[in-house]
Amino acid sequence: MTTLVSPDLLKVDNFWAWALAQWSDPILAAEMMALQEGHDCVVLELLLMGWLGRQHLAISSAAHGRLVEMAVPWLEGVVIPLRHTRRAWRGIVARASERQKLQSLELKCEYALAELYFRTLELMEPSELGMVGESRVIDNLGIALASAAPPVDVERIRALGALLSK
Repeated sequence: MTTLVSPDLLKVDNFWAWALAQWSDPILAAEMMALQEGHDCVVLELLLMGWLGRQHLAISSAAHGRLVEMAVPWLEGVVIPLRHTRRAWRGIVARASERQKLQSLELKCEYALAELYFRTLELMEPSELGMVGESRVIDNLGIALASAAPPVDVERIRALGALLSK
């Protein structure tokens, strides 16, 4: 059974602080990057699904689809072009300072994406996002990774869930 989500729980700054702390784990960061590169996943989206699950929030497939749909223009128009430029400048000594600035901009753009996610979450009904009695990290990750190409196997989803549940 799901119940209404308290607005106090859906605070982007709480999620952001947790996400940054998670990113400092080199094993988790490496797995997230591998999913981004090998399966076209969005790291912040996966972190959000894990965080929601840790808060005992279950998200429906339809609600996840709304998050993805909302994020596409920002990702394609802002985040991904910045990332491509930053990566293209990797190893170019003359671009080191500009590359650092791009990395800082990219982080700010990721935070703006988190804000977009949370504005969308705030509009969801209990049938789309609701409190449940236990952790939903693996379930939420399974929903997020269901459309990954190539598919992500269940054991890998469980392992990622374990990393995000620490």
